[in-house]
Amino acid sequence: MTLKKHLKKLSGLTLATSLALTSMSTMSAEMMRLSAIEPPASTVVQFANEFSERVKSATNNEIAIKVYPSSQLGDWVEVHEQVMEGTIDLAVQPLSNSFNEVLALQWFPYAALDFESGKKAFSEGGVIYETINEALAEQDIKILGAFVSGMGGIVYTTAAPKPRDPNSDQGLKIRVWPGGTTHQALLDRLGYQTAPIPWSDLYTAMQTGVVDGAIGATPELAMNNFADVAKMWVQNNDHFEVSFIAVNKPRFESLPAEQQAAMARVASELSAERFDVAEREHQKYLQQMRDKGIEVVELSKSELEIVANAVRKDVWPKIQGEIGADNMMKLKQSLGIK
Repeated sequence: MTLKKHLKKLSGLTLATSLALTSMSTMSAEMMRLSAIEPPASTVVQFANEFSERVKSATNNEIAIKVYPSSQLGDWVEVHEQVMEGTIDLAVQPLSNSFNEVLALQWFPYAALDFESGKKAFSEGGVIYETINEALAEQDIKILGAFVSGMGGIVYTTAAPKPRDPNSDQGLKIRVWPGGTTHQALLDRLGYQTAPIPWSDLYTAMQTGVVDGAIGATPELAMNNFADVAKMWVQNNDHFEVSFIAVNKPRFESLPAEQQAAMARVASELSAERFDVAEREHQKYLQQMRDKGIEVVELSKSELEIVANAVRKDVWPKIQGEIGADNMMKLKQSLGIK
């Protein structure tokens, strides 16, 4: 055999060995599926992708997480149930209160008034984070971290006449999400009529005038989904919009301890980084609205306090049953409310 042929043979063997090792590495990696409801370009899916990459690195390629955006694995309520059952390993999304009403704490109106109080409540160790994690344990779900999207508001196809006044009859019909009563009672108090409409049907309902607007969004969600039909956005900070990194608890606990620790560490680091930039991102999308010609109404701190005090006084007693008296007491104590 000539030297040239010998080298060529060695090269072929080296390539084959490399491919085999790569294949074995891929096969030996723990494969996990992660669902996200937003489109690929959204910041929450970028967050999910970054989580996947960092977990891969932190575990020396021993865990491979594949991200499925745009609700490919199902609607957010369906995905929640599948994470409970373990047919989906992970999700980055809001969590449904269909299986435990306590999870209504996620969007409990005026549980947080601004980014500072939201960070305190929704970070690891915060009253809302820990209460939700405790409730989820009964469903075989554990939360590893939180992605904050921004402060909630109302998007309108018809401008509200007095959006700063909590005591006016606005004369508009606003969409609320089906299930639960938190924002139904909130909008009743703020002078609106309401209609429960699934997210998947919302654009058509707004476009055709079935409703005059929707609650339950953030500036980013409004810009990504309703920019061409929106006329007004009211930043009333009614809720703190958060998606949780949720994992099936038995699946997570079946991993070696060092992999669990690595995954938890990555989630914690990413969550802290997101809290640091969330308010800046929020303001970016408000400016995009203005550039698009959408009227943006931002309530001042004093106006927010007036609305929050009215809601906490008149609405919270009506919806306390969704989270329970004990959790209501914890929430009030964390806010210094007697």
